[in-house]
Amino acid sequence: MEATAVTVRVPATSANLGAGFDCLGLALDLFASITVTFSDCEQPPTEDVGEKMVLTAIRQTFLRLNQPGPVGVRARYNVAIPLGRGLGASAVARVAGALAANEIAGRPLDEDACLAIASDLEGHGDNACPAMFGGLQVCVSAGEGRYLHAPFTHPAGVQMAILVPDHSMATKDARKVLPDSYGKPDVIHNVGRAALFVAAMNAGRLDLLDEATQDRVHQPQRAALFPPMFDIFAAAKRAGAHAAWLSGAGSSIAAICPEDVARPAASAMLEELQHAGMSGRSMVTRIAKDGATVSKVELVEA
Repeated sequence: MEATAVTVRVPATSANLGAGFDCLGLALDLFASITVTFSDCEQPPTEDVGEKMVLTAIRQTFLRLNQPGPVGVRARYNVAIPLGRGLGASAVARVAGALAANEIAGRPLDEDACLAIASDLEGHGDNACPAMFGGLQVCVSAGEGRYLHAPFTHPAGVQMAILVPDHSMATKDARKVLPDSYGKPDVIHNVGRAALFVAAMNAGRLDLLDEATQDRVHQPQRAALFPPMFDIFAAAKRAGAHAAWLSGAGSSIAAICPEDVARPAASAMLEELQHAGMSGRSMVTRIAKDGATVSKVELVEA
């Protein structure tokens, strides 16, 4: 085959949103552009973790299609989303790989099939779904590689303040601190708050978001890996944020804010992180309406 480059644009994400463990997520207006080059020229193995994730998703897509796929595949990031920070970098890579492979194969799979490939590799769809479709999403596994999902809305005039610590929190480590079972009161608490989050956003009841993000399933346990976490939440809310949560498995923290509060909240979170003797950076962005798109397909020199 002629060497062909497929560029996929995918948003970063924030998952869990407090109490919605492994089922709620949103897309951030912070995009990675990943170019995958397919050719018949064999390529040396890569040591780049993000590229490996893209290539694994490509292999899984061709397995799903019962096709061998091109011999030579490389992936290049134009904008990198840091790994191990809870901003959906692994989902971004896997969604990009599935969409690029599907594009080069002539688009035999629909978006739900590509979502299933990425979500299976992730182990859940809370990041892959908003990365694929944008906006705010509920995504649950229905078994046998099927994922059911639905969007929900948010009121205009909100921004996201994001704190990105310099230290990473590997998802496997963040999951190790979680118990194998939970008591009924904690399960009831989280189910109610996750439902409240969706209803509050749909209804524009931003005053309910602080209670809706109160979690008992993962954040208290993960605070052992990131001790200043709850102090950072409090700093964001003192600055006027509606709510704050650990983004995915961490270490990033997301706060949803009125537009005029987002920058002060971002600064307050960074100051609290630094007060704890840690470093990082903060940023302000929005919830991204759009999800992943194949932005360019071109023939290139092998």
